[in-house]
Amino acid sequence: MVGSNIVINFDIVNKDWGKLEAYGLAYEAIKNTLGTCKKVDSEITIRLTDDKEMRALNKKWRKKNSLTNVLAFPNNTKLDSHEQSKYIGDIILCYNVVKQEAKQRNISFSDHMVHLIVHGILHLCGYDHIRKSDEENMMKYEKLLLNEVGIKDPYICYN
Repeated sequence: MVGSNIVINFDIVNKDWGKLEAYGLAYEAIKNTLGTCKKVDSEITIRLTDDKEMRALNKKWRKKNSLTNVLAFPNNTKLDSHEQSKYIGDIILCYNVVKQEAKQRNISFSDHMVHLIVHGILHLCGYDHIRKSDEENMMKYEKLLLNEVGIKDPYICYN
């Protein structure tokens, strides 16, 4: 992406994440997603964690004492202000949940991980899926962005 200045921090908590060979694919998907959101001069952190930390974060911030696949924590500064921070937020992924979901859906772990990163970035950029119309819009962008990096539609079961 010409003229982009994107900084991506990978923070690996669970050693199993280190075995992945999909960081290049993730980088391309992140870059494309931030470009779509018009955030080409930005910084994010992708934290790759374990069950213990994910449960604690989900309990603290969502009041749910359970595991989840992805959490997104936007930087609470105004994203369109002139003094905006380049740092747009954090995305946290839980290794065992991502692994289990990928197996259940018969998709590769890497493809599922990249999908959840794209999903999380869209949340950081202000997208949500509370209303059905918003969910459909978000899914449309996810499919388009994933297709750009060669990942099939994540909402189709490939059993």
